[in-house]
Amino acid sequence: MNRRDFIKNSCGIACACIGISAISLLQSCEDNKAYEQNTNEGGTTPDSDNQIVVSIQDSQYQSLTNVGGTAVMSSNSIDSLGLLLIRSSETQIKAFSRRCTHSSYRVNAFNSQGLAVCSSGHGGSFNTNGRVAAGPPNANLTSYNTSLENDTLTIFG
Repeated sequence: MNRRDFIKNSCGIACACIGISAISLLQSCEDNKAYEQNTNEGGTTPDSDNQIVVSIQDSQYQSLTNVGGTAVMSSNSIDSLGLLLIRSSETQIKAFSRRCTHSSYRVNAFNSQGLAVCSSGHGGSFNTNGRVAAGPPNANLTSYNTSLENDTLTIFG
């Protein structure tokens, strides 16, 4: 192989590698289905008949007996990735999807700083109001209506 053929072949291979790398870098890691699912822009509406009823006296929800207490629910009929729960006042418990609005990864439980961090490792996090605290997510977590009567919490999907 002469020098001219070597350079020609090498340049062709280098261009192919750069092209493949450029395409992968230009693609967004955002999952549009996740965004639609979390903003209800996909044309779906929550099922008003779908609800979950739990006692906050159960051991896994006992932290919700105090204002500021948090808990997580695993996969359920409202959201397959589960729910984040936080007692925001004496009369209200908020419920949010654990589905990150950036790429549909599971959002971890609220930490001591009041942030729920996405498990993707991209650094996205949400505050105790379900709002984006740090990107890359650009949409808030889906929130669900709740009702608290005595020690019974009802979450409406």
